[in-house]
Amino acid sequence: MISRRKFIKTSLAATTLATLNLEASQNEPKWDKEFDVLIVGSGLSANVAGIVLAEAGLKVALIEKMSRLGGNSVISQLDFACVGSDEQVNAGIKDSIELFVKDLNKAGKGFNDVAQSLRIAENSKRSYEFVKARGVKFANKLKHLGGHSVARSLETEGGGGAFVQTLNSHFESKGGASLKRVKADEIIFDESGKVIGLKVREEYKFDKSLADDDIQNTTGDSKFYKANKAVIFASGGYSADKAFKAAQNPRLALAKTPSNPGATAGALKMMLAAGATPIQLSLGRYSFGIPTEDLVFSMIVDGKNSKRFMNEDGDRQGLSDKILENMQDNNSDKFAVIIFDEVGFGSSHDPKRLNKFVEDGKMKKFQNLDELAKEFGLNLEVLKDDSDFKKDLSKVNPILKAPFYGMLAAPGISYTPGGVRVSLNFEVLALKDNMPIKNLYAIGEATGGIHGYARLTSCSTPDCISSGLIAAEHILKA
Repeated sequence: MISRRKFIKTSLAATTLATLNLEASQNEPKWDKEFDVLIVGSGLSANVAGIVLAEAGLKVALIEKMSRLGGNSVISQLDFACVGSDEQVNAGIKDSIELFVKDLNKAGKGFNDVAQSLRIAENSKRSYEFVKARGVKFANKLKHLGGHSVARSLETEGGGGAFVQTLNSHFESKGGASLKRVKADEIIFDESGKVIGLKVREEYKFDKSLADDDIQNTTGDSKFYKANKAVIFASGGYSADKAFKAAQNPRLALAKTPSNPGATAGALKMMLAAGATPIQLSLGRYSFGIPTEDLVFSMIVDGKNSKRFMNEDGDRQGLSDKILENMQDNNSDKFAVIIFDEVGFGSSHDPKRLNKFVEDGKMKKFQNLDELAKEFGLNLEVLKDDSDFKKDLSKVNPILKAPFYGMLAAPGISYTPGGVRVSLNFEVLALKDNMPIKNLYAIGEATGGIHGYARLTSCSTPDCISSGLIAAEHILKA
C-alpha cells in the first residue's frame, strides 16, 4: 500500500515533468509538416542518404530551393574513382586502398583530413555497388586521370544528369518526397539544444539578377517543417557566390564559375549561425578549360600586357593560381591567353581532343599572329618580340610555325573545399566545444577539410556517396 507522503512526492514529480514538457512544446513553433528526416539539397549525396533512410521505412524529404533537382551534380560528368570495380578487375589493374589514400593525401598537400581520405578509399567499392544496385549504369571504360597512380576512374553513362535522376526515381519509389522551390531559412532547436526542424519558405523563386539572393530575395511563404530524427545538409558549396568568395579569398572571385547559379553560401551561413565550425573557406578547387599537361607545348601570355609571365608546366591548381595572382598584380580582369603553334598543337597528348575544342569554338585557329592578336586584344609587337617566344627547347618546341591556335586561360571554380567540420559519422561539430550538434549532419560538398588543398579529380563522387551512406546509417542506429 503506497504511503500518503510517497503518493504526494510522486504526484509532484509527475506534475513537474508534465509542466516542463508543456513549456517545451509551447516554445516549439506550430509545425506545418512533419518528417523523420529533412535533407537540404537534392544532388548526389542527398539522394543517397535519402534512399538509405527511405528504404528503412522513414518519412524523408529532400528540399531544393531551385525549380529543378540535382544542384551541381546534374551538370557534372560524375566520373567515379573506385578501387576494385568490375571494370578495374576485368582490365587487370593492380590497385589498393593504400595506393588510393596515398594519391588523395598527395593532392591534399597536408591540408586534408587523412582519416576522411581513408573513409573515401575504403568505401569506394561499396559506394559503387550501392548505386549500381539501384540502376546507375557505367560505361565499359576505365580512365587513368591526372593525379591517380593507376586507372581507377569510371565513366557514368549519361553523366551526372542520368546518375542523379536514376537515384532520385528510386528514392521517390520508396516513398521519399522531393520538394522543389522550398528554401531552408533557419535551423530550429529545442530547449536542450537538439535540432528538431527547419523554418523554410515554400514557393520560393530564386533570382539570379540579385547581388545576393540569400539576403535580398523575400519570395515565398514561411512554414515550419519538423524533423523527428535529423536534419542533413547536402547543400553543396558556394562556388557561385561571388561576394562570399571575395570575402574569404579575393582571388577566388576572379575565377569563372560554371556552377549552377544556386550554389550560394546561404545554407553554409545557416549552419554557421547555428554554431557549426567553419573550415578552409578560403580554398578553391580550380577547373581548367584544357588538359594542363598539354600546356608545356604552348605559351601563356598576360591578357593585359601580352607578355609571358609564367612557366607553362604544372597542375591545374598551381597554374590557375599563378594566372589569378597575375591578374591581381596587374589590377586586371582580363584572363591570360594560351597560344599554340602548329608544332605544339600536334604535340598534344590528345590532338583529337584539341581539334574538338576548335570545332566547338572553345579554341580558335588563326593563319597568322595578326589575326590572333586582334581576336584577343593583344599587342602584336610584343607577341612578335623573339624574347617572348624563348622557351626551354629541351622540353618543348618554340612557338613559331603557323597556323596558330588561341584560347583564354580562364580558371573556373566549380567546387569549394571549405564548409563545416564534421565527425566521421558526418555529425556537424560545434565551434564552442568541438562536440556534435545533436541531430545535425552535413554530407558531400557542404563539409569542409575533407580533400584539403586540391580535391583529386573524380573523387567527389565516392566522397558524396559514402558520406550519404554513413550519415544515414548513423541516424538509423541513433
